[in-house]
Amino acid sequence: MVLPHPYFRGKELVPSEGTDPNFLRREERTWGFVSGGRYGMDHPFINPLALPAAEWAKLGCRRALVTVAELDAMRDRGRRYVEAPRGSAWAGVEAALYETEGERHVYFIDKSAGAGEKAKREMAAVVSFIEQQG
Repeated sequence: MVLPHPYFRGKELVPSEGTDPNFLRREERTWGFVSGGRYGMDHPFINPLALPAAEWAKLGCRRALVTVAELDAMRDRGRRYVEAPRGSAWAGVEAALYETEGERHVYFIDKSAGAGEKAKREMAAVVSFIEQQG
């Protein structure tokens, strides 16, 4: 499984999101719109870390790569996603993190020259992860 810059949120702020309660309110409004108001901020669709540890064992893969960017407010949630399976019932899991310095969320869709080289390196890391025999 490869999760490039996953869009994870939750009811409690994490360090990379700051401490501004207005940030959380904006994110709650956005998620409410996206989910049609059906799911709260701690629903596993937006916050997989809300799943009980036993649920992680039901994931249909043994290896996971999460990519994040240094300037992404969701960076710490991606990092935590990599750590969560290690402490769960998901036995034998390989969870890896790839972080791009000096970039923001989904920078790789930017057509500027600076983002292009970093995007190529990130894609190479993704390809390498997929090609690994594990």
